[in-house]
Amino acid sequence: MAELSEQAFDAFLAALRRLDYTGYAEQHPPFGSWQDFGRQGAGIKAAWGRSLGLTKEAGLFVNVPFCRARCRFCFLPVTAIGSSGEKRTASFRRYLSALDKEAALYAPLFKNVRFSTLYIGGGTPSMMTPAETREFFALLRRRFKVSRSAQTVLELHPDDVTEEKLSAYTDCGVSRVCIGVQSMDAEVLNANSRRQGLAQVAAAHAALKARGIGVNIDLICGLPGQDRASFLSGLKKVIKLGPDQVHLNTFINTPYTVHAMTGGKAGDERAVEALRAQGFRLLARAGYLKIDSDSMGRTKESRNRQTTDLSGRRSVLGLGPGAVSRAFGAARYINRAGWDGWLARAGSGLCPADRGVFCGPEDEMIYSALTKFTDEQAMDLAWFRRVHKADFLKVFAPEAAALKTAGAKLSGGKFRLPHNMWGLVRRLFYRPDVIARGLANLKRVRRPGPR
Repeated sequence: MAELSEQAFDAFLAALRRLDYTGYAEQHPPFGSWQDFGRQGAGIKAAWGRSLGLTKEAGLFVNVPFCRARCRFCFLPVTAIGSSGEKRTASFRRYLSALDKEAALYAPLFKNVRFSTLYIGGGTPSMMTPAETREFFALLRRRFKVSRSAQTVLELHPDDVTEEKLSAYTDCGVSRVCIGVQSMDAEVLNANSRRQGLAQVAAAHAALKARGIGVNIDLICGLPGQDRASFLSGLKKVIKLGPDQVHLNTFINTPYTVHAMTGGKAGDERAVEALRAQGFRLLARAGYLKIDSDSMGRTKESRNRQTTDLSGRRSVLGLGPGAVSRAFGAARYINRAGWDGWLARAGSGLCPADRGVFCGPEDEMIYSALTKFTDEQAMDLAWFRRVHKADFLKVFAPEAAALKTAGAKLSGGKFRLPHNMWGLVRRLFYRPDVIARGLANLKRVRRPGPR
C-alpha cells in the first residue's frame, strides 16, 4: 500500500472519526479499522482467555441504552422510551433479563477476577427506579466479583435526583456520579431538544455531596446554538458549584446525530478547540488539575479510574447495547448498538458482539504511546518499561527519531513533545494493516453504523 501524504492522512483521520459512534474515538486500533465480529463468539472467549493470562486487572462497563428523548447533539445509539408508562417499564424489564443472560456468558471466564471499577453509562441509567436499580446491581454482583471498594460510577440526569434514588445508590455502593449537564444555557438546551431543569443542577450537586458521593459534571463545547459567552458563562457557574471533576467534551457532528441527519453543520473545529482551551485555563485558575485530554479535577485522584487507567495493563468488559470491551493484549469489540439487535442476541443467550479486532502486545504499546502523547504530550520511559517490559526508544526507534526531528526532547526520564501533535503521532504509529482496514471500511457504501 502506498504511503499516504500528510494531507491525505489527515483527511483519513477525519473520516475515521466520523465513522465512530462508540464514544471512544482515541482507542487503538481505531474503531474505523474494525471488522465484522458477528460470528466471533468463540474467538472472543478465546481472546479473553489469552488476555486474563496477561493481566487480571479489570473494570466492568455496563451500558443502559434508554433516554426519555433523544437530544439533537447525541451521537450514541440510545432508544427513547419516555419518562413513564408501560413502554418504559417493559423496556427495563426486558433489558434486565437480557443483561443477566449476557453476564452469564462471561461469568465463567471471570470467576477468578475481582473487578476494581464499575462504570454504568448510557443513555440515562438514572431513569431506573430504586427497585430497578437494586435489581440491576444485584444481578451484576450475582454474576461477578465486584469489590466493595471498587470505584462505582453512574451517569445521571440532574432531574432524576430524589431521596429514594439516592438511598438506592448509596446502598448499592455508588461512589461517584457523572451529571450530564452539557450546557447551562436554557436557549442552547432548548435548541438541542435537551430537557433539563437548570435549578436542579445545583440541587443535585448539593444532594449528592451531602451523601458523600463524588460528582463529575460534563459540559459540551461547540453545541449548535452555543456561542463563546454562553459556554464560558456556563462553565463559570459549574466552577462555582465546585464539582470533583469537570469534563469539557467537544461536539462532534457525526452522521448519527439528529443535528446532522436534519442538515445541521458542525462549527469550526479549530475555534471550538480554542474555546475549550480557554475553558481549561479557567479551570486551572480555579485550582483544577489536568487529568486527561478532556477533564480536570480538584486533585489528581478526582478522576474516573476506569476511563483514565486504560493506558496500562488493564481490561474492561463491556455489557449492554453498544458497550465496548477491551481485552488487554487480545481484542477490542463493540456490542450491537441498536436496542432490537442487542436484545435479539443477548436475550437468546448469544454473544451480541458486532464489530471488533483481534490485537496483540504491539497494539497495546501503540495505544499507550497514542494516549500518553495525546493526554500528557510526554512518554514516561520508566512507566512504559514497567507496563510493557520493553524499552520505548528501542521498540519505536524510527518513530522516536521522527518525533525528535519535529522537536521532541528527552528530559527528566520523559520523551516530551513540544506541543500537541495529534495527527503526526498517529501518522507515525498507525501500522499499514490498520490503515488498509480503515480505508476499506471508508469505501463501503453502507457505513458500519449502529445496528
